[in-house]
Amino acid sequence: MPTINGLTSPGMEYASEVYSANLAKSAQEQQGRQDLELLNKAVETVTPAASQGSHTTTDNLGQNINIKV
Repeated sequence: MPTINGLTSPGMEYASEVYSANLAKSAQEQQGRQDLELLNKAVETVTPAASQGSHTTTDNLGQNINIKV
């Protein structure tokens, strides 16, 4: 609880809560921007060959399977 010369006031308490809320909001916005940047980078790094066409791979039993994307 904020104090001035050992005294507290409702105005100081309110101001402290508003300041704390603004800091939390800024932190959430920053984290959101970072998350979006990471998602954009992940989307950009997808190779065209892996994202479309027909691909051959093997299943867990060693059998060939075709995957059409």
